[in-house]
Amino acid sequence: MNLYLPNYKDKARLAIVVKEEDETIEHEQLVIGEKFAYFKSDNLHIIGEDLTVLKNLCSGDIITISDNGLLYKLFSPKDDDATIYMTGHCNSNCIMCPTSDGERKKSEGMPTEWLLEFIDILPENISHIAVTGGEPTLRLDDFLSVMSVMAKKFTRTETLLLTNGRSFSSTKLVNKLVSACPSYMTVAIPLHGHNSILHDSITRAEGSFVQTVRGIENLLQAGVAVEVRVVVSKLNIRHLTAIAELISKKFSRVRVVNFVGLETRGNCAVNIEQVYVNYSDAFVAMKEAILLLMKNGIDVGIYNFPLCMVNRGYWALCKKSITPEKIRFNNECGKCQVKSICGGFFNTTLSMVKPVVRPILEKV
Repeated sequence: MNLYLPNYKDKARLAIVVKEEDETIEHEQLVIGEKFAYFKSDNLHIIGEDLTVLKNLCSGDIITISDNGLLYKLFSPKDDDATIYMTGHCNSNCIMCPTSDGERKKSEGMPTEWLLEFIDILPENISHIAVTGGEPTLRLDDFLSVMSVMAKKFTRTETLLLTNGRSFSSTKLVNKLVSACPSYMTVAIPLHGHNSILHDSITRAEGSFVQTVRGIENLLQAGVAVEVRVVVSKLNIRHLTAIAELISKKFSRVRVVNFVGLETRGNCAVNIEQVYVNYSDAFVAMKEAILLLMKNGIDVGIYNFPLCMVNRGYWALCKKSITPEKIRFNNECGKCQVKSICGGFFNTTLSMVKPVVRPILEKV
């Protein structure tokens, strides 16, 4: 969540929100009361309209604030999960990526000391952590340090590493990861095609298919749990069964294959005519691939698809995968009987594509 404090003109900070000072916390504290807010380290008070903005924060929230007042909430204890954003940089440039070229080039991620401090502030009993980018392994030394620190602190926490898998074509790096990684880690890697022609045309990075395939093979060989993601677009919709066949033959030990709907922002928004396919058509194209994978004993999930666009027999595969603050519903969804269990739409999808919904009116 992004907030803005227009009158803040001070140093950048990482802090934990508290209602009253806590001497047991060694990190910077943003103390927020009914009529006041201040940073504990130097007693810098937040006043006026900036104080009103902070009323959206809760005790236990972890925030960063830039020197010009841009405040970002990194973690809320209400969510019981956290994201560790390593960098925006990536060695691929996927045509349907929800991140724009500009975002990838500009986003350096948090300073090393902040990354490690953020991990130190997080509660030990947190249920889930995602390590992501960009491509997190491009910041290699920091990446390995983060994984090592997490492994020591979060001994029971499920960890999801989101990567394009190319760096793990190096067995040396895979071995370093295995020696440093948390106990309950899954590596999620997108496979965009069944051959280099299709995959590389989507990543717009020559050689990426060969590296990704080798990376998946190396991770599986090392005993690392792997999730394969297939982002469904107009570019690969006719090849989903072929992708499923490749996975079944070469990567039968993957933990799960998730079919993923598009988020129409960034590159995806720029190239929407080339890449966007409506949910209903995408699901029809996915069915044969899903059944093939299941026939071969591979678990399947469906991400970012509203339930009304998926046959009822496949609802058990659908996950509420969209980040809560990004979820939106069409006005027509108000009368749907399954809205409470539906993952909804990305806000950008509703505004750009305006999909036609088919509310489920009968009780389920």
